Amino acid sequence: MSQLEFRAFVEAAERQLFLLFQSIDSDHDGRLNRHELEAAFHRAGLSVPKRHLTGFFDEIDMNRDGYITFEEWR
Repeated sequence: MSQLEFRAFVEAAERQLFLLFQSIDSDHDGRLNRHELEAAFHRAGLSVPKRHLTGFFDEIDMNRDGYITFEEWR
């Protein structure tokens, strides 16, 4: 794989990650809250125990402000 091919792959993956983030951000404020994340798991048909959801959220919310930004998400 050439450097250009790798760069195209990374950019495509980044776009897909951003589209996923936007699809979860139901109030379109540019950040995810716990409710939006829980709703996304529910829409995907996944039943995630609250303690696992809390652990996952807390791990990603690096600045501990109660929201996940795209920068934290990626």
